[in-house]
Amino acid sequence: MRALLTPFWSHSRESAAAQRDAADGSASPLLIYVAAALFLLLSILMIDLHRDELRALGLAGGVERTNPALMSP
Repeated sequence: MRALLTPFWSHSRESAAAQRDAADGSASPLLIYVAAALFLLLSILMIDLHRDELRALGLAGGVERTNPALMSP
């Protein structure tokens, strides 16, 4: 158990250098993709939740019917 906690208790130069190296690395592409997907999902849910308020402000479309002549077969 002590071996698992040793890196957290160590304040040596090696540990500080390892932390600097870890901080200089770039973010994982998978992490960026997941964050973007979650942001998109949250945005869709927030717009759906506040649809009536957005309509009152004129920022969301109404329930107007689409002209059937403009629809594809």
